[in-house]
Amino acid sequence: MATDEVWRLQGGSDFNEYQKSGGSDPECLCFQKMASQGHYGAGGGTKQGIYVCTPDGEFLASINSLSGNAVANTLKSGFSKWKKDPRKPVASLVAESTPSHRWEWSYPEHGLVLKQTTRYLSDSPQPLLERDKRFNFDFVWFNPSEVMMFVPKQPEMGMKFDLPQTLFDRFARFHLIETAHGESGIFHQHEVSGKLQGEVIDVQPGSLKIKFNGDCHSLSQRKEYRGLSPAKQIKIKLIGSLSFNSSQKRFDKFELVAKGRIFNSSDKVDSNADSRSIGWYFTLADPNTPSERLFPTHLHAYGVNWVKQPSLPLYDLKAKKSNEP
Repeated sequence: MATDEVWRLQGGSDFNEYQKSGGSDPECLCFQKMASQGHYGAGGGTKQGIYVCTPDGEFLASINSLSGNAVANTLKSGFSKWKKDPRKPVASLVAESTPSHRWEWSYPEHGLVLKQTTRYLSDSPQPLLERDKRFNFDFVWFNPSEVMMFVPKQPEMGMKFDLPQTLFDRFARFHLIETAHGESGIFHQHEVSGKLQGEVIDVQPGSLKIKFNGDCHSLSQRKEYRGLSPAKQIKIKLIGSLSFNSSQKRFDKFELVAKGRIFNSSDKVDSNADSRSIGWYFTLADPNTPSERLFPTHLHAYGVNWVKQPSLPLYDLKAKKSNEP
């Protein structure tokens, strides 16, 4: 079993190349060759789904479905083909197997990594309908210097302070979005308003406890972002707490809960009509669990210099030509 981000496998390091045919990293080429025989066929476009193939990339079966039974049947079909021809081929070697870029290379060691759970909430005593019980995971990254922005430099009992805008924006723009059902576009900075406020509730030698609360209002009239539309409007309340080990400059505990209401209109809303509730929960990720070192969905848009961006050969070439006399 193996998993990877389909955008990278489809497009490699160059989004323009993906639009035409596909990316050029070795594992991307291997995936594209195999997946072109699957449910979406060859050429550009999404290849999202579940594939069964041999170690050397021979296609056996594929599907893109939310049905557990349908996925199970596809796996059985692929395995049946394998049993009929149980060869043990050796994977083809390539001249260079190291990809040109991986988002995981920017993992903030000694920083703050949060695991995010997003789900819809019931608006009545009645349980949610089966289709609304969906939930999703993501991760939030902060590097070591950003970690220190969560706590005051000279904390005192009862001190209240506003968390820096950059921390609020990280949550509001890229994570407090409607992803319970799947993917969502992000918000631009001018489309979010609100703040996070902290209060020091305990100060001990080498340790510090803070509770915080806040609000967020996101409003967008855009149609899409890279093919994904953000929610029209979300109103959110946030509460949380943290325990900070000041001697080791790390969090022993971090919890943030947000409850919001999604509106289907970007106009002024005076009632809860045509809206629904959604919730987010953030807590410390386990750095020793590989699946909790996955990169945030919208890491590419964080806009910070510690996140390594992929090289874009076509853009670089255009830039060079534009600078030529």
